[in-house]
Amino acid sequence: MKKWIGSRLNRKLCLCFLVVSLIPLCLVYFYINSRYSEKLRSDAVVLNQLAEKNTAILLEDYLTKIEYISNLFYDNDVQAIVRGAVGPLDNYNARQLLEKKVRVNLDLFHILDDVDQVTFLRHNGDNLDIMNSSGYMDVIPFQYDDRIALNRYKNHVLVPIESLDSSRSGKYVYIRRVNDTDPRKGTLGILYIVFDGNKFDELFAELGTVLETRILIREGEKVLYTSFDAKNGELEQMENTAQLLTQKDRMPGRKGLVKWEYGIENLGIHIVFYDTLERLEENVRALSRLTGTFIWLTGIVILAASLFFSRTIVRPVKRLRESLLQVREGDFKVRAQVETHDELGDMCVAFNDMAGEIDRLINQVYTTQLKENEAAIKALQMQINPHFLYNTLDMIKSMAEIYGAYQVSEVIVALSGMFRYAAHSPGFGVTIGEELRNLKNYMKIVNARFGGGIDCLVDVPEELLEEEIIRVCLQPIVENAISHGLGRGGSGGCISVKIRRREDIIFAEVEDDGVGMEPARLEEVRRKLAEPPGGRDGAENGNVGLKNIHDRLRLYYGEEYGITIESILGEGTRVMLSYPCGFSGKGRPQELIQAADERQRI
Repeated sequence: MKKWIGSRLNRKLCLCFLVVSLIPLCLVYFYINSRYSEKLRSDAVVLNQLAEKNTAILLEDYLTKIEYISNLFYDNDVQAIVRGAVGPLDNYNARQLLEKKVRVNLDLFHILDDVDQVTFLRHNGDNLDIMNSSGYMDVIPFQYDDRIALNRYKNHVLVPIESLDSSRSGKYVYIRRVNDTDPRKGTLGILYIVFDGNKFDELFAELGTVLETRILIREGEKVLYTSFDAKNGELEQMENTAQLLTQKDRMPGRKGLVKWEYGIENLGIHIVFYDTLERLEENVRALSRLTGTFIWLTGIVILAASLFFSRTIVRPVKRLRESLLQVREGDFKVRAQVETHDELGDMCVAFNDMAGEIDRLINQVYTTQLKENEAAIKALQMQINPHFLYNTLDMIKSMAEIYGAYQVSEVIVALSGMFRYAAHSPGFGVTIGEELRNLKNYMKIVNARFGGGIDCLVDVPEELLEEEIIRVCLQPIVENAISHGLGRGGSGGCISVKIRRREDIIFAEVEDDGVGMEPARLEEVRRKLAEPPGGRDGAENGNVGLKNIHDRLRLYYGEEYGITIESILGEGTRVMLSYPCGFSGKGRPQELIQAADERQRI
């Protein structure tokens, strides 16, 4: 595996693309499934329950309209009509008047087509067949124990018609005992309203088709309606296996049946809904399948894009590498093919120019002259010309400004300033102002790298700007605070630089609000600082900056000066630097000063 990854650049790039793209997608997929699957499942049950409840409310509204028709017979005028019908002619007139009132109200509630018959059985045994779709002569001999209705709320009850007349089915009868508005006269009679049972099927059709919900309407233990065949023992089996759903926030198992009831207290009936959990979760599973399919398709697209882009990037690099190998073998006629107009294309153009220039120079210079000057050329190649470095940086700055990369230009200027400061500042010491300008250049580079998330607050009195300080001492301390105290600048932070003079001593303090150090680590750093100058332990432990500055201060100014460090874990670190004011190394042994200068150059 390691050989496969390291053998080809395009494989590395492809693998990087896949890791960067696919791993977040997979994490999101598993996070959604683990975090929201139960909530989606619970929501599916709740939404299903709301749909069923809405249907139950529609049924309750429908039965309430039937009940309202019966309320007409508590009107004084209607009761006067019923009481006044004492003969055949009066009965006929009463039926005509009552039919008109009943039909108007049925039509008003849009249930005229559902009601087949309205019959009022008076207490003396006479029928007032107010409305009958089969004609007035075909009166069903209703027989119902009115004592049952009398003991119920509002003295009404709903029964299947076959329980009253075995010759008919598919109908329901609303029965209500109507009392006389005059309490002294007792019962006026019993009202029978026959309506079509297909209305139940219409209301429950969508639940049964879409959600496969099975519905049962019962009064106590008596079954009034079922949307399924309850005669083959299916109802008993469902009752034995279904789990009663009583709380919306409590979910049963993942398989089997759940049921819940909606009570219509007005009629004393209950609507029981039976649902299959597997069916309820179908949408959740479909969403999971859709999400998984999307992840797979996205992965395939990412894989294809990774292969394409990695090949697009690597192919010019490979061809440039082949050309470089040919140049190394002495073939200066080779030219790299320019395929793109980006940085890789610029590299190919630069290579072609370089190869052409080398070929031209070789043709101009005699082989003998090259051999005679070979030693001198090798010696010159071992030297570093600072002017070439500065000129190159200036050229890069100009190119950056041409392309509009002004931030890059500022960083290059800052870097050039730091190089000039480190290489050309004469002597061992510089002014504090010069050191702060070097620190300012460094902070420009740091903030360009980390997006400006690090603040550096400088508090130095103006009268101290011309005081001497050893060269390149503040910048390494600040760099150390950024690298270790602020977590490499990943989360930003603040660094304060404060310089004060107390009597004849100058104190420079660099403090950060970063992570701080553990006590054991702090003691280790202090122990390394206390070691004699010249040791290599500081470099091996990542403290070369602090150790180098501390040793230079002790060698130049004396053992009583140098660096002290304080740190609190989780709150930050403070590094304090001290040296005598106005001291330029006079009176110190010359060998120590030279040693300090030598360590600075190192």
